[in-house]
Formats: sequence, structure tokens, C-alpha cells
Amino acid sequence: MTRGHGAHRPANQRGKEISRAILGLTWHSHALRLRRPSRGAKRIAAEQAFQFKKGRMMFRVLHIAAKFILGTMFTVALIGHFSPAQAVSFKVLHSFSGGSDGCYPAAGLIRDGTGKLYGTTAGGNGCNCGTVFELVPAGSETVLYNFTCGDNGQAPDDTLAMDKKGNLYGATIAGGSIGCGVIFKVTPSGREKTVHDFAGPPSDGCAAQGTLIFDGAANLYGTTSGGGKNGYGTVFELSPDGTETVLYSFCKKIPRCTDGAYPLAGLTADPAGDVYGATGYRGSRTNSGTIFELAPDGAETTLYKFKGSPNDGSLPEGSIIEDNSGNFYGTLFVGGRGGCYGDQGCGVVFKLAPGGAETILHFFTGKKGDGANPFGSLLADGAGNMFGATEFGGGRNVCNGSYGCGMVFELAADGTETVLHTFGKGNNGANPSGNLVADNARNLYGAAAQGGVYGFGTIFEITP
Repeated sequence: MTRGHGAHRPANQRGKEISRAILGLTWHSHALRLRRPSRGAKRIAAEQAFQFKKGRMMFRVLHIAAKFILGTMFTVALIGHFSPAQAVSFKVLHSFSGGSDGCYPAAGLIRDGTGKLYGTTAGGNGCNCGTVFELVPAGSETVLYNFTCGDNGQAPDDTLAMDKKGNLYGATIAGGSIGCGVIFKVTPSGREKTVHDFAGPPSDGCAAQGTLIFDGAANLYGTTSGGGKNGYGTVFELSPDGTETVLYSFCKKIPRCTDGAYPLAGLTADPAGDVYGATGYRGSRTNSGTIFELAPDGAETTLYKFKGSPNDGSLPEGSIIEDNSGNFYGTLFVGGRGGCYGDQGCGVVFKLAPGGAETILHFFTGKKGDGANPFGSLLADGAGNMFGATEFGGGRNVCNGSYGCGMVFELAADGTETVLHTFGKGNNGANPSGNLVADNARNLYGAAAQGGVYGFGTIFEITP
């Protein structure tokens, strides 16, 4: 669906239909979904009223930015009902040891047609430079590649993308020739190649912050949270031969940056070649971020400017998803009616209609079992239900200075929220901070960035 300026352009000017390159996934989707650096250092939104604690290792996740086609329209109240945790099956598939298997799986997972899961850890052997791993359904993990903290990159921060040959693509937020990170490719046999080495401003981006998406011609698209002409982030395209084109540099009018700054989430796209994404900062006087559209000719349109607390939210961390009526859905890390991060609110789930009208579907409270600070993209089924995770909340356990170690939730079409699992008990992990992925049987898979038997994170399965 084309919006804004794109309404009068010939469809499909690039002649490329954006498509998911993940094989075997049947939960209606068309693109790929979205990230993560040290939160204290990389969370650009620290310029806002809330500050993240430094000195502890926290990550921002690149979530798969999938464009899910929902089978029904959502009809939800402004504030969804709340339902306590229901009885579901939960299983830890792998606990990271901090040794050769890596540590801190800060990004989301992808799944191939055979049921294998693929992901990244921010730390590698000895929690150093990061890994790319494979996990078979039975729980056996294989490290496909260990990063070396050199020119090949450091700290892979994205949910991976997979091409038709099974090659994995992703980004690191550091390393490379000047420290701005790289785009990499890992073959099924574990051979790694640097596809692009970010050169930084003013001609290139720095610190890729969103999962890559493919078009039909095998071009890759993504975002960087820094760099570009103005230093506030970019949207870029990589051709199959590795040639990069910066399609847009944010913050055209400094210091106002009405077009937004620091795109922290990944992209989604329509068949006409328009891409959609979010910025984590600026846009309006509240500095709460934006939703944007980028046409194939590079023209940018700001579709919505978030207003912050108490009636809206700030800091879109996950990619937006879209239904077949053109409505966008997503999460905001903070916002709502008090509590969490200096009373900035515990985050929200939102809906954005084609005309630009926003509806808050759920205000997180961090109280009475509810979660706080949703981190990642939503996952939708064909019945209008959405699934996601919050990094904090869900209980009274103290995790990284905040109450609650996170939870996985379901938001029904009528706005009812159900807690599927609460973290922080035993060795099940803590702080789920990436996207969820599902199999044909509706089992959910995800990563908890910390906790587990050794304290270095887990991969889990939930059967609703």
C-alpha cells in the first residue's frame, strides 16, 4: 500500500517485490523484520529524560521486521483488558555458558523449513566478539562463526536474514576498518564474508540498527542509527555485488530534525517498493520518534510523530508490521501513564491507520504481573492475535536494576492481554529482548538475553 507522496507514483518503480528470505515460515509475512548495542552507549534516546544505567551489559535488539498480513481487522479498546498468566508449556532449549557457545543472545531468531533456528550472540568465546549460531529443534547448538573483533566486525546485533541458498546475512554494530560495523554473510558451512564495511559520516552510515530485508533482485535494505550526511542515521541499499547506496540521511534540518533521527528499528516494505520504518528520536517537540515512508526515488514522508507520555509513547524499538487494510502495528519502549524510567511510562502497543490516526491498544503498567518496556517487533497470526515480549516487568524479581525480568504476552483482537510466560524464576532466562518466531504448530521461539543456568542467556520455546 502506498501512502503520502507515493500515491501518484507508478507502482513498483524499482521493479522489486520485497519478500521474506526466511524459508519455511508460514505466519503470513512479506518482508523481514529488525538490532542491538550497549544500551548505555548506543541507546540514542538517552538524550531524552530517561537515562539507562551504564556499567552493565545491555543490548538493543534487531528484530525481524516482518510485514504480517493479518486475516482480520483489529477492533480493540483504547486500553485492553488484562488476563493473568495462563497455563502454557515452557521449555529452555539452550542455556549459553559464556564459553565457546557464546553469550548474551540479544537479537531475535529466524527459522528455516527444517525447523532449525538461527541467531546471534553479542559475545563470543569468552564473551568477546560475538557469534552466529544454529540450534536444532532438539536443542543442540552449533556455532557457525566466531567474530574476531577486527575488520570482520564485532557484536552482531541483528536478527539474521536468510537467502534462498541458506546463506545468513546480518550486521555488527562495531568493528570493521573504522569501528562503524559491517554487513556480513555466513554460508551454511560457516564461511564468513564482509559484504560492506561502513565508512561513517558524511558519506556512509554507522552502526546498522535494523534487520536487513531482501527484494526480488537480491538487493538488501537496512538502517543505521548513526552516520550519514547529517550524522543522525541512514536508510541504505546494498546490491548483490556489495555496492552501497545511501537512500536517505535523517535530520535534514538541524537542530529541529522534524523528519526524525536515529532509526533504531528495521524496515518493512510493500510490493510497490516503498519502505517503512521508525526513528527513535526527534520528529516533534517531545523528541519521541516518528514513523516514516521512503519512496523508491528517495522521497521521505513522515507518517506520524509520537507524542510521548502520558497518552502516547516514545522510542519505537521494534519494526512495525502491517495488516491487509494498511494499518500499522508496533510497540514503544516507554510511554503511557506513569511508572518505569523516571515516570516516563512502561511502554505501549499502538495501531496507526492509513490516514495517520493513532490508537493505543495497550498501556503496559509493570504491575500485577503485567510487563514493562516492550522490546521487539510484534508477531501476528491469521486470527488477529499479536504476540510479543517485554524486557522488564512481569514480577517483582529485580533484573538489572528494574523490577521484573520480562514476560511474553498475547494481545487478542478484542484488546485482551494474556501473559504467556514470566521470566526470572529458576533458570528459564531473563530479559527477552528480541522478536519471537513461530512454527506451523503455533509454538513460539525466542531468546532471553540474560539468565539461564550460567547467566548468559537462553533460547526458549513456548506452546500457548
